[in-house]
Amino acid sequence: MSALPKNLEDEFETPPGAEVSAETRQFITFGCAGQNFGVDIMSMREIRNWSPVTPLPGRKPDVLGVIEIRGRVVPVHDLALRIGCSSERSTQHEGQVILVLKIAGHDMGLLVDSVSDIIDIKAEDILPVPQIEGSAARFLGGIARQGDTLVAILDEETVLREAVEFAGSEVLEQMEPVERSIDPELEDTEFVFVDEVQA
Repeated sequence: MSALPKNLEDEFETPPGAEVSAETRQFITFGCAGQNFGVDIMSMREIRNWSPVTPLPGRKPDVLGVIEIRGRVVPVHDLALRIGCSSERSTQHEGQVILVLKIAGHDMGLLVDSVSDIIDIKAEDILPVPQIEGSAARFLGGIARQGDTLVAILDEETVLREAVEFAGSEVLEQMEPVERSIDPELEDTEFVFVDEVQA
């Protein structure tokens, strides 16, 4: 386990995961709605401190708005609302973090409460997700054992194409399913993490 430095830009001069064995994957862990989650570091493009977004008319309940990143317009979603950890949009504040992911060629920003760590997980330490009715199990790709704790690993493609529907809200549009593949651009990508994230 390696703790996230305050200056992430210095840490990631080479793509994370370059020196990790095939049996081990790296995840960035973060807090959201009082729970611990992880996301595959190969999907991560940037980590940004919270900054105001530009709202869009007629947006879906979990869409906070858009931000501009070096000429790209990226939608920002309230992750807790999108996967059903909360039924109300959270109040955005400066302590929160936006994770910018690239999933199957799509840019996606996720608003979370905090970023915790970078962890190395062996394949045998990723457990299957129990299918519990009414839970957000479909958004998870596994449960990772990390010491004495369990980390819920997001299935990024499911998070990209699906969202929980709440009574009284508009029906959320779903994107067409995409094949799971590693974006070829990631092979030579220099990861850019902007601002400082409070560990």
